[in-house]
Amino acid sequence: MHDQLADHLLRVYRFAMHLCGDQHTAEDLAQEAMLRAVRSNSMRDPKAAKVWLLRIVENLWIDWCRSKGRRPGHEIADADLEYRQPSPEEQVLQADEVERTVAAMRCLPERQRTVLHLVACEELTVGQTADVLQISPEAVRSSLSMARARMRQVLREVREQPVTIQKGEPLS
Repeated sequence: MHDQLADHLLRVYRFAMHLCGDQHTAEDLAQEAMLRAVRSNSMRDPKAAKVWLLRIVENLWIDWCRSKGRRPGHEIADADLEYRQPSPEEQVLQADEVERTVAAMRCLPERQRTVLHLVACEELTVGQTADVLQISPEAVRSSLSMARARMRQVLREVREQPVTIQKGEPLS
């Protein structure tokens, strides 16, 4: 079981980072989630580990927010986001698109943002996402549909804006 949990550590941290947007808090949440998973001997189905661990993180985040008198919500700091390092050519081509996409995600309501993250980034199914967030599959589908529609709208609007170059700014 411990080897299986170790395979999920990055996913657990990434989801914690998504929820809180702070590296240190995300590390604490991920560490506590993994400790709770190790202490618990209730995991019988290895295929359920991913959902189970993410559910633990979600619950820890809610508890953390309550203890601080905050609502579960977050701001994602650009410096805290980790991306796969593409080639230099890909970096040039993708940098603006990634920035626009992250900014568009920030515009989404919390539930839509979290559902989209779990489905698109963590590759969870609708059923698994429903289990993690303890909502119905219909609510997941609805939130996902609204999130995707809003993302398309925001990204379309951003692409249609004219590019302005400040005096002295290098052309890329």
